[in-house]
Amino acid sequence: MKLRQLSALICIALTTTLGAKATISIPEPSLELTPAMKQFLIEQNVSVNQPPLVKMQRILDGLYASEEGFTYSPEETLTASDAFEQRRGNCVSFAMLFVALAREVGLDARFNQIDYSPVWEKMGNIFVETSHINAIVFVGGSQYVIEGMPEYAEVASRNRNPIPDARVFSHYYNNSGLIALSQNDKEQARELIDTAISIDSSNGIAWQNLGLYNFQNGNQEAGEKALVEAAKRDDRSSSVCYILSQYYTKVGDDSNADKYAKLGSKRSKKNPFFQYHKSQEALFAGDLKKSIKHMEKALKLLPNYTKFKVELGHLKEGLACEDSYAKK
Repeated sequence: MKLRQLSALICIALTTTLGAKATISIPEPSLELTPAMKQFLIEQNVSVNQPPLVKMQRILDGLYASEEGFTYSPEETLTASDAFEQRRGNCVSFAMLFVALAREVGLDARFNQIDYSPVWEKMGNIFVETSHINAIVFVGGSQYVIEGMPEYAEVASRNRNPIPDARVFSHYYNNSGLIALSQNDKEQARELIDTAISIDSSNGIAWQNLGLYNFQNGNQEAGEKALVEAAKRDDRSSSVCYILSQYYTKVGDDSNADKYAKLGSKRSKKNPFFQYHKSQEALFAGDLKKSIKHMEKALKLLPNYTKFKVELGHLKEGLACEDSYAKK
């Protein structure tokens, strides 16, 4: 099995191919503030006694408003302190940085995971989901989503799935483990992925990457076992089901191949962005009615999502024109 068919990450673009071994140093993640981070809060005039929304906005202004504002770097999973010092990192990095600063001044900030992401890729016939992490600030009976990526903003505003700190730390090690594997540092990769699972054994993404590790090392039985565990732990992932289906087809286990193909199809149909991509496929094939059908399903799964509403409107206009031409 190919490496990229099995990779599963939290908001990280992995483009490195297997090559020379290059051990990477992984600092332990922490939400404790460094002296420099505490000084940042003082300089931004953020204090415990201020109204919650004032504190939240001043933290964000300080991180983004300057010329050296925070920039998104998808391949870098950094600790909160490193992300602060370097002013960059992926969604895990930014979420840890913001939550650390916010909690220091008394905000009820929590991590949030978005499982249905508009950013993913298609590998053969497999849609590989990319999950995403951001933060939510609870103020009284209201929730304020902290999202640094424009393409996720509207999805994030409609998605609430608070997760414990342990899950985010698990993602931190999982991402780092896959990068180590891509650099052919198999020993460190196994250690980091094992750490991710030991921190949060319910992290299906980490189990999926353990399957990748085992397949890469020729241990088919252990790889299969890890992927089956991943399918159990992450009840929304369709790609792991399709991967298992391919594996069982390869080894001649038609019963399990069919079982996981059906499970993957069932899960896919509940994903609004899967329906969106199926709509696009139908459109490119020239089947407007089928395209509209999938877009309507996408909008039903994610009501009032602007992109889906606009696309559906265009499709219906196109169908109306097509019908008009047919009548003429």
